[in-house]
Amino acid sequence: MCPCISVNDYVCISALLSHIKLNHASVALQPRGLINNSNWCYINATLQALIACPPFYHLMKKLCDFPPMSRGSSSTPILDSLLQFTSEFNIMPRHYEMNGHNKNDRIKKIYDIEPGQDFEPKYVHNMLHVIEVNPAFKLGKQEDAEEFLSILLDGLHEEMAAAINSKDDSWEQVGPKNKSVVTRRATFSKTPISDIFAGQMRSVVSKTGSKESATLQPYFTLQLDIQGKVFSVRDALEGLVSKEIVGDFFDKKTNQKIEILRKTTLEELPPVLILHLKCFVYNSEGSQKLLKNIEFDVDLKITKDLVSPTAKIPNSHKSYKLFAVVYHHGVKSSGGHYTCAVFHPGINGWINIDDRRIETVNVQKVLKYNPPRMPYLLYYRRTDLAYS
Repeated sequence: MCPCISVNDYVCISALLSHIKLNHASVALQPRGLINNSNWCYINATLQALIACPPFYHLMKKLCDFPPMSRGSSSTPILDSLLQFTSEFNIMPRHYEMNGHNKNDRIKKIYDIEPGQDFEPKYVHNMLHVIEVNPAFKLGKQEDAEEFLSILLDGLHEEMAAAINSKDDSWEQVGPKNKSVVTRRATFSKTPISDIFAGQMRSVVSKTGSKESATLQPYFTLQLDIQGKVFSVRDALEGLVSKEIVGDFFDKKTNQKIEILRKTTLEELPPVLILHLKCFVYNSEGSQKLLKNIEFDVDLKITKDLVSPTAKIPNSHKSYKLFAVVYHHGVKSSGGHYTCAVFHPGINGWINIDDRRIETVNVQKVLKYNPPRMPYLLYYRRTDLAYS
C-alpha cells in the first residue's frame, strides 16, 4: 500500500514532480472488477479508464515508490487515494509457449486474462467526503462520470501544482499576416498531470475596426456538443471550431450593424486526449438524454482545420488511437448506469468492465451504437506514443 504524502514531504516531492519523466509504454495489468454497493458505477468506470492509461499508471507507480520522510495530515488526499488504487493492480502473469518444434523458433508470450479478485475502493469514496468538493457527491446518489473525472484531474493537478508552485503570464504576440493580437493565457501551472492530459484552446474574438482579442484556455476534456446535425465525432469537432456570433450592435457613425465573432481552435494537443460527448441536454424544461448514433473510430486524426494557425504541432502529434470508452446506459439523464471498455495490450484486444463483471469483447461491439447505451467519454492516446 502506498504511503500518504504529508506537507513536510513537499521539498522532496517538488523536485520529483518537477523532473519526472513520463513513461508511455503499454503495460498489461491483471484486470480487477470493482464492487458497487452504493451507485458508485460512475466512479468505477472512470477509475478503470484511468488505470488503462499507461502514462497515468506509470506516474502513479513512480510516486508510489516515493519514500515520505514523515507522516501527518495529508495535503494531497486525491493523490493519496489514487496511489492506493494503483497499488491494487499487478502485471498479468505470463506463460510462454514455443511456436513450432525448433528450439530456435521465436518464443511467444501468452497472457492469462483471468481477472484478479474484485474489490471496493472505499478510500476513493472517503476522499470525496474529505475534500468536500460537492454536497451532491454522497453515498447512494447517482452522479456524473465526466464531473467526477474533472474533479480527479483538476484536483491532482492542483495538489501537484501546490508543490511545484509555478506561474504563467500574459503577453501580446503577432498573429498571421503580422496582425497584432492581444493574447491572455489563463494561469495554469505545469504538472505531470497537465503533461499527460492538458491541451489548450485558442478563442479569438473579432469585430470590424478593432484588434482581435485571443484567449488561451487549458482543458482536460474537450467538450463536444452532439445536438442538431452532429452524427459523428468528426462533426462534433468541426462544430467546436466553427465561427459563432456572440454579440452585435448598431454603429451610429457608420450606420451599420457590427457583429462580434468568436472562433475557437486547438492550440495545443495533449498526449492523452479525452473527448466528452455531451449527451445530456439541460434547458428550462429540465434535462434529457440524447439518444442518437454518434460514430467514432479507433483512429482519430486532428486535421488542419481544427488547429490554430499559430499552433506549432508536428503532424506526428495529431494522430490518436482509442484505448478506453466510458458509456452511459439509460434513457434519462438522471440515474442510469456507467460501464467501461478498455483496450488490453495483454490480449491485444478489448475487455468490457461492468463493475465486478469483466469479459472480452470485439472492437465492433465497442464502436457499435447500442441504445440506450451511449458513448460518453472517449479516451485517445497519441499514436506515436502508443507504441513507444
